[in-house]
Amino acid sequence: MPKDTFYRISKEKQSMVLDTAAKEFAANGFHKANVNTIASNAGISVGSMYKYFSSKEDLFSETLENGIRMLRKDFFDVLVSNVDTFTKIRRIFELPVTFAREKPYYLNLYLNLLSGGMEYFAEKYARRIERVGSEFFKKLVKDGIDSGQIDKDDIDIDVLTFFLDNHLMMFAFSQVSIYLKLRKEEFLGDNSDTDYIIDNTVEILRKALGRPSVK
Repeated sequence: MPKDTFYRISKEKQSMVLDTAAKEFAANGFHKANVNTIASNAGISVGSMYKYFSSKEDLFSETLENGIRMLRKDFFDVLVSNVDTFTKIRRIFELPVTFAREKPYYLNLYLNLLSGGMEYFAEKYARRIERVGSEFFKKLVKDGIDSGQIDKDDIDIDVLTFFLDNHLMMFAFSQVSIYLKLRKEEFLGDNSDTDYIIDNTVEILRKALGRPSVK
């Protein structure tokens, strides 16, 4: 958790410090990341950095929290948007594409939590991070059922939301992971374009979950 002094600097400077930290942690992992490098790249002194955070762990934790806040806001904005259920699904799959273009280091940061040696942080943050997707998809599916847009009122919502979030997570990480990009290309070949994947994902879900069209 940051010290009070961190909250006394401008929001812009706070974001700049945390974005710079996210880049360093994403590139080198928590253990090899260097606080001196983060401070230098953020244009502040190491002394100032330790006036804001007690330790590298505190800085790393706040960087993760910042990502969670951004994720929660983006998911909430989609959830309350005045569009149908399947358009919301489309928009949620478009989010990681935008994130990968604007702030790919946050995707890499969370991808690093899956690696060995990060069990401490995984145990501390996995549920907080995953709760954002879990709550979003459960609310989305329930609203879809209540509105009649999802015509499967006997479906196991927990299993369905786990399936949807699994697909979203793998799709999101494939935007930044070389391994997952190659995996995507192996399965899809020339059809690995992100728009093509999103279009067909939404269409498959619409046919599987939506109300059958009347002929």
